[in-house]
Amino acid sequence: MSLVHASSSNDRTFSQVLEALGEAEGPTLTLGEVVEAFGDRGLGALILVLSLMALFPWPPGGKAVFALPIILLATELAFQRNEVWLPRWALRASVSRSAYRTAVSKVIRPIRRVENLTRPRLTFLTGAVSEVLMGLTCVLLALVMALPVPLGDLLPALGMIFFALGVMQKDGVAVLLGILGTLATAAYLALIWRTAIEAAHHAASWLAHIAGWFAHIPGWFAGLLG
Repeated sequence: MSLVHASSSNDRTFSQVLEALGEAEGPTLTLGEVVEAFGDRGLGALILVLSLMALFPWPPGGKAVFALPIILLATELAFQRNEVWLPRWALRASVSRSAYRTAVSKVIRPIRRVENLTRPRLTFLTGAVSEVLMGLTCVLLALVMALPVPLGDLLPALGMIFFALGVMQKDGVAVLLGILGTLATAAYLALIWRTAIEAAHHAASWLAHIAGWFAHIPGWFAGLLG
């Protein structure tokens, strides 16, 4: 278990810290480095950067590397913790730094635009009660993100990104967008579930039809022999 006290990075913007992580030495980027870089900015910043990283293409199982710490951080947000805590095994989780650097280079411009757009507004949506609800919602979204559902990581990750922005910037508009992302995730899962049920129903009907066809074969042979 580890309680992380991060070094100060508040003199740099969020995007600048993202770029600095890619430029640091070493072939791999550990979650411990990310926590050290963003930890003093609060849980919102860490949920944001991990959700962003989860959107990048990673090998099979890579999404779970980000989903598990997001669940822990979102739980801490729901319980209104002021310090970042993550188990040591989570802090040792790592990804290729070159892959991270390539991925960040593709999204850094949109991130800078978002930085310029977000600001404190509709702050009644960013209070303590809202943070509890956002934390619990992010736990559910992270669980969904880890599921092997086609394109099932995009909507929950976007929802968590907006919630994290709302927490960081006290931006109620971002919170509203996070709610929309959550509703879109629920609708998508409902669609996937309905499609799976219909596919299973059609498969069962097809198998029943095939079984009925095979059941008639002995009668056909008996008729031929008779």
